[in-house]
Amino acid sequence: MRRSTILVVSWTLFGVVTVAAQEPAKPPQPSPEHKKLGVFAGTWSDEAVMKAGPFGPGGKINLKETCAWFTGGFSLVCHTEATGYLGQVKTLTVLTYDPEEKNYALHEFNSVGWSGAAKGTVDGDTWTFDGESKIGGRMVKNRYTIKVSTPDSALMTSEVSVEGGPMTLLMELKGTRLKQNAADSDACGHASEGWIFECFQKWLGRH
Repeated sequence: MRRSTILVVSWTLFGVVTVAAQEPAKPPQPSPEHKKLGVFAGTWSDEAVMKAGPFGPGGKINLKETCAWFTGGFSLVCHTEATGYLGQVKTLTVLTYDPEEKNYALHEFNSVGWSGAAKGTVDGDTWTFDGESKIGGRMVKNRYTIKVSTPDSALMTSEVSVEGGPMTLLMELKGTRLKQNAADSDACGHASEGWIFECFQKWLGRH
């Protein structure tokens, strides 16, 4: 009787494994946390003011930023061109969500050789990213606070702490998302969180 029971269990497990092997694996899907990054997708026109401080006298900067989903919808890739008192600077930024750490991650590289990383959280319409790096041999902690007050506008402040000093305001930025063309707007709209990713999926279906 015991031998028969073992054989039945063995054949049952074999059947489960066989069926699982025959069914194609489903590709992973972006989580709701990933889709929240869609709030930054699109093309933005930004105006920023750098404050006088430990990194210079400050001045005005104009930026054009284009953010789009990377293949799979798990990460947002942004290309930024900035012009102003610092000259022309281009920046590549990657935003994603880390399910193991339960936070957002920002990785940034620019055309003058600087790179940095930060970890972020979101509370309602406010995003906060904290990071640190060495600049000119000094340890600098930085904090970006982004408030997406409407679907097409955002305000950002950048604060820094040099060598353990107090956080001080470094930059204020006002961003405006440029309007989509009529065809894209009719097809997608802003109906749900992560709407840019859903729009992209619809676009793929039409092409």
